[in-house]
Amino acid sequence: MEKFSLIYIGGNTIRYALWQIQADQSYILLESYREDLKLGQNTHVENIIKQEKIEHLLTILKHFKEFSNSVSTNKTLIVLSEFFQRIENTAGIEKRILEEIGDEIISLTCEEELHYDYLALSHSMNLSKSLIVDISGVSTQIGYVDNGILKDRYHIPVGPVSLTEKFNLENLIQKENHIDLEKHLIEEIRKIPWLKSYTYNDMVIVGGSARAISKIDRKKRRYPLDIIHEYTMENQDIHWHYKSLMTKNLNQRIQVPGLDKDRADILPSALAIVDLLLQETGIEKIRVSGSGIREGFLLEHIHKKFGILSPMLEQSISNILSRHSVNKTKSKNLFTLTSELYQSLNGVHKDWKDAQDILFVSSRLRDVGLSVRYYNHDKHNFYIIVNSELRGLDHRQIILCGLAATFTNGIHKEAPLLQYGQIINRMDLEMVYDIGICLSLAERLLQSDHKELHLSKCSVTEDTIELKLLASDDIHFELHDASKLSPVFHELYRKNLILSYEKMQH
Repeated sequence: MEKFSLIYIGGNTIRYALWQIQADQSYILLESYREDLKLGQNTHVENIIKQEKIEHLLTILKHFKEFSNSVSTNKTLIVLSEFFQRIENTAGIEKRILEEIGDEIISLTCEEELHYDYLALSHSMNLSKSLIVDISGVSTQIGYVDNGILKDRYHIPVGPVSLTEKFNLENLIQKENHIDLEKHLIEEIRKIPWLKSYTYNDMVIVGGSARAISKIDRKKRRYPLDIIHEYTMENQDIHWHYKSLMTKNLNQRIQVPGLDKDRADILPSALAIVDLLLQETGIEKIRVSGSGIREGFLLEHIHKKFGILSPMLEQSISNILSRHSVNKTKSKNLFTLTSELYQSLNGVHKDWKDAQDILFVSSRLRDVGLSVRYYNHDKHNFYIIVNSELRGLDHRQIILCGLAATFTNGIHKEAPLLQYGQIINRMDLEMVYDIGICLSLAERLLQSDHKELHLSKCSVTEDTIELKLLASDDIHFELHDASKLSPVFHELYRKNLILSYEKMQH
């Protein structure tokens, strides 16, 4: 086990993250801090960071260093964004950091920033024909990813901090400034040589401004989940927020629900970048990433120190199981038997498109709620699964995983729709019932860690579902408990459940 911390210094913010990493590659974020220094302000003419801001930066770095030492961090990286490549006194700043802080410094180029974004995104989202847009304080990195492979990249040398200053957008925005902003951005966007060469499924936006955009949209919609990663919007949502903020002065923006005071001045510029890119490409769907450069460095460190990274969903599950001290062997056995039961009932239940991911996650995480307490652990399952980091799944899939892991003798058929009706529908709940009943049955049959159990035969008639099991030992108690699900089977499929077993031959 080790603790790894990273300090990322951008043109707008400085961010600190501390992770704890286990030998099995599982990790947990222990602390995360942000300071809005806006180092990029007043640098577009002289390209120099003023001494006052350098001193402020060093003070914050010393605080982070002191904290890292206090929690026995094994390794700390200080990462300078590509913004510093254009600052004339960067060498002096690096020298001061080395003398006064002493940690390793990495200075990123445009290509390296997008590389770490891509590393984080490719291990946390499914990307196919996706336009990646990382909006930092004074620059914007653009990339095109198809089938998980980064095919093209481009750097736009403008960001919300520099645009806000250049076109005087901090407070009340004058019409001529708005027009000049859009004209300038369109000129920059049209310099991207490959932008019109591709068709796109979606845009993935990254960075602090992207997270801020998702936050105000979630507040506007009264969205039922407080999750940034994989939050989805439409192009008209972005356009609405852009036009709305452009008509407000600074005090009015501060009153917008979900908009942090520190970003109220620069968010109109960030929205302008996204909105004009959407107009130029015709993209309709936008996804927000909660992962970025920091997570890219974390994954690179894990790869170097602990070996090749597992697939993102498997890695996510491993993280959650380790965090909640769940028996990983039992977790895998429960998934295996649940899969056997589910597949044996093909033709009884519908053929659901993404059932395998829902089944995989819900069965592997069936016991996480026990870390809270035994009573009502099925309900604790839901909260933990929905609020954990499940990379590679969208919000709908995460909710369905939580509901399936909650299924015991059934679940309320209306309550999930009342709470999460923006995200799921009745057909989704039908899939949850089909997976949940198999999971609940497998859980009752696998109550002992010392008995090996497999499905031997499934026979379906007009009135019955007969399941014959192969067991390493007697399972009378397990069959008795599992048979209590017969009324649920009858409610779902209008068939009675019949269970039997025979012992394995050794």
